[in-house]
Amino acid sequence: MSTTSHPVPVVVNWHLTEACNFSCRYCYAHWERAESIKDLIREEHQVRALVTELGRFFRSDEAARKFGFQGVNPRLNIAGGEPLLFPSALQTAIHQARRLGIRASLITNGSFLTEELCESLAPGLDMLGVSIDSGNVDTNNLIGRVDSHGRLLNLDSLSRSFKVLRRCNPALAVKLNTVVNRLNWQDDLSNVVDLVEPEKWKILRALPLVDQSTSVTDIQFQAFVARHAAYRSIAVVEDSQDMQESYIMVDPQGRFFQNSPYSVGYQYSQPILEVGAEKAFEQVNFDPERFLSRYSKEAGDAT
Repeated sequence: MSTTSHPVPVVVNWHLTEACNFSCRYCYAHWERAESIKDLIREEHQVRALVTELGRFFRSDEAARKFGFQGVNPRLNIAGGEPLLFPSALQTAIHQARRLGIRASLITNGSFLTEELCESLAPGLDMLGVSIDSGNVDTNNLIGRVDSHGRLLNLDSLSRSFKVLRRCNPALAVKLNTVVNRLNWQDDLSNVVDLVEPEKWKILRALPLVDQSTSVTDIQFQAFVARHAAYRSIAVVEDSQDMQESYIMVDPQGRFFQNSPYSVGYQYSQPILEVGAEKAFEQVNFDPERFLSRYSKEAGDAT
């Protein structure tokens, strides 16, 4: 692996679960299962152990020497699937991170955010991101952003939830994630952005690695970006190649995984809790220069 002498912000994305109440066609949160390994959320002591080990490694001299991970406190970003399906494990991870002095953030589809839950979550989070790809009912149905009972995300309810989050933790940043795909590339999300009022809007291109039928052309992707030029001050645009080997990702079974241009599907490490984070991290391809470049573009703090 190549190294860089520049300090980089360390964001470790732990996909807590593969389970989700939505069925988005291009979702990449599907992993090869090792039958001998249980998802860590089944045992809260394993949740705490993983958070502890990740914090130890990414703040270590070894990580700083090899990858330039120094000078910035790590952030544990909890994603899924839908992590709010398992609120107890989620709260355990957040509490353990904060106890160790690690920042914490959460990515959710927003459908389970209640005002009561927001009051509980807000104090422990530095950032909360919500994934919204369209404000159009028909488009969301086609994408799969609907549950088995036909329920869609209620944007008015979500707006009230964010007001509670900001009231309970004025320092908490709100982020909007949108995946541009064949079904929404012609949409105008201005009303959604104005409703959520995010500090950051990440605009991602659908990964062809999952469902090539949802891919967009370069022209279509750029057309979506151009249509929302009024939000360029908060927008972070990420094309498919920007995602390769530039994220630190952990799957539900506690393995590092990586999407690489040199392999079909994902690369996986051995379980972190079995071999340690150092050895496991060395088992997947990671490009520190691309990591640094992407995070510099995002003003030094993103997921």
